[in-house]
Amino acid sequence: MHWLSFDEPQSRLKKALKRSQFFQDLLNSPDQSTPFSSSEISIRLAALAFALADISRFNSVCFNSVPAALNSLKPHSQGFYDALLDRIHAGMTNYLRGNYKWTEGETIWAAICVEYIATSWRSQYSAKDDILTFFTAVEETISASLNANSATECSALVKDAIAAFDVCFQNSKRHLKPDFLPEKLLLVEGRTEAILLPLFAEMSDFEFQKNRVLMISSGGANQVAKRFLGLRQATKLPIACLLDGDAESQFDVIRQHLGETDLLFSLSAGEFEDTFELSVFVDLLNRYLQSMTGVNAPSLVEYEPLSADQLEPAQKRTHVLNKIWRAKSLGNFDKVEFASFVFQNIKKAENIPADLQLFIGQMKDRWGN
Repeated sequence: MHWLSFDEPQSRLKKALKRSQFFQDLLNSPDQSTPFSSSEISIRLAALAFALADISRFNSVCFNSVPAALNSLKPHSQGFYDALLDRIHAGMTNYLRGNYKWTEGETIWAAICVEYIATSWRSQYSAKDDILTFFTAVEETISASLNANSATECSALVKDAIAAFDVCFQNSKRHLKPDFLPEKLLLVEGRTEAILLPLFAEMSDFEFQKNRVLMISSGGANQVAKRFLGLRQATKLPIACLLDGDAESQFDVIRQHLGETDLLFSLSAGEFEDTFELSVFVDLLNRYLQSMTGVNAPSLVEYEPLSADQLEPAQKRTHVLNKIWRAKSLGNFDKVEFASFVFQNIKKAENIPADLQLFIGQMKDRWGN
């Protein structure tokens, strides 16, 4: 269950309820009043720090459906979930609800996060997993703080947990995938962008993982617009959208709903493949042709290098390449396979398309840490 991966709360909960034994065990568990041991408190404070960070990324309305969704499995009063948090420390629920102005749904979400992470984290991840390493570090830091201090107030416990979580997160974020507590979202149309944009950004000194940019491949311009509108209502995070040049109607829809920290960029050249400088693109194509294997690959005798003249400037390059590939009995031009080849073979930042350099520059200026 990818409970710790970024997604709208309603979607995450819906997926989890369908396949997780955790919820069945939690909702059918007996009385929640027994206090936790010190080690159990440490990991639950680490989990609570995650819940605070997770909830802060969304608008309160996103959690309104949480109580009803859980009650559909087994009805419980609010007190059942309050008790889960109060076992960490008496009065914890009231402190959190009052200090963070949480709704009923947000409070229940926090209780679920705490119990899920505390009871499942070690079994869900291998010993070498970066998330397990991260939570272990947070737990150990909190445990050391609890042993060194005699503070018993909820406010002090939560403050220390957040501090430990933040320090460990800063030290670990180079190793944690961006879908774990991202700080910015990037919506792209397809898999080609998903393969190459992170590489181009890294070559331009704007590493997505370091800067906590989660890229979401949406499956076309319509889906980018739909996903943006949903996320713009749900999340407080800044969102960037990258569209092909022909996605004019989707561009206009997104533009009308942009937030102050959002970015919207349209490729002036058309599609992603059209953005490459012609000589660079032809060189990559010919090297790709020579590298092809399998039943449709051209033999050394059949191989003929492509020339720039074959790529008619008035047409999309993928359309022209489909014709060329079929004429060579190679089937259709495989955009994703070609993107994977480019990923392995493009070495110079100067060969990154100008459109994409500009877009990455805008993200770097707006979002760079």
